[in-house]
Amino acid sequence: MSDLRKFMTEHRDEFDSSEPDPGHFRRFEDLVESGVRLSQPAVNRTMMLKAAALILLMITVAVFIFDLGRREIRERFSAGSRASELPIEIRQAIEYYDNQTTKQLGTMHKLAANQREPGMVSESARNQIHNLDAATEELKKLFAGNPGNERILDAIIQNQQMKESVLTNIISQISQKK
Repeated sequence: MSDLRKFMTEHRDEFDSSEPDPGHFRRFEDLVESGVRLSQPAVNRTMMLKAAALILLMITVAVFIFDLGRREIRERFSAGSRASELPIEIRQAIEYYDNQTTKQLGTMHKLAANQREPGMVSESARNQIHNLDAATEELKKLFAGNPGNERILDAIIQNQQMKESVLTNIISQISQKK
């Protein structure tokens, strides 16, 4: 047996000494018979529904604001990229001249592989093409700031044509030395 139980059994008289007030049991029986409930915190269901509706409304508004903001940002970015985008004809022309440049570079490398001196010429050609490509990129940026400017578009096409003509001249020089 534990010490607590032992203590309680030995001192039982001291624990049972106090009785409730004389009218306590009668008042308790009257409350039970009358069916009166003791005070319990009453939950006001209408207040709970109002709070739930308010929370739901706040979440809905937040979602709409977030979606509207994302849509507006997305539209601004797409409108900005459309304004600075080159016309399809210019993009096709750039692609054509880039393809021609790639073919001519291949031809130039084949010719330069057979001779020693054209190696310096091909390095010079690569530098000129790199400079023309850098100038074309600058023109594209300039066009993005000034969309619809025909002079910039013409300059872009001229740069592309110059790339092709530089390579054509170099290939003809290498072929003549051969």
